[in-house]
Amino acid sequence: GLWVTLKLLPGDIHQIRKEFPHLVDRSTAVARKMGFPEIIMPGDVRNDIYVTLVQGDFDKGSKTTAKNVEVTVSVYDEDGKRLESVIFPGAGDEAISEYKSVIYYQVKQPRWFETVKVAIPIEDVNRSHLRFTFR
Repeated sequence: GLWVTLKLLPGDIHQIRKEFPHLVDRSTAVARKMGFPEIIMPGDVRNDIYVTLVQGDFDKGSKTTAKNVEVTVSVYDEDGKRLESVIFPGAGDEAISEYKSVIYYQVKQPRWFETVKVAIPIEDVNRSHLRFTFR
């Protein structure tokens, strides 16, 4: 089994780290809220793109049975060079250059519903694109 306990802590992350050091230490992953707050503070730069893989409909073609489907997400610049370490699969995870996910054909209604964060440097945003490869 798996037991999960949640506790709501008041205040911002700096205040919480000071008042609850036994609950929140340097190894605790902090996830920023998706979207923008009501008040945007000066100097708070956010250039995060959240991509959610939802689902795909794939034709079997001439095959008699469905096959497993793997999707790979990566970021490339206008010259076709892959940007390294710009995809974050989860809060606290290390940055990766390529995200892979798979759906197995045994699943009756295949859906991914997986969200990754793409953090492209601000100077490279206009020159970059996402590449989705399906196998």
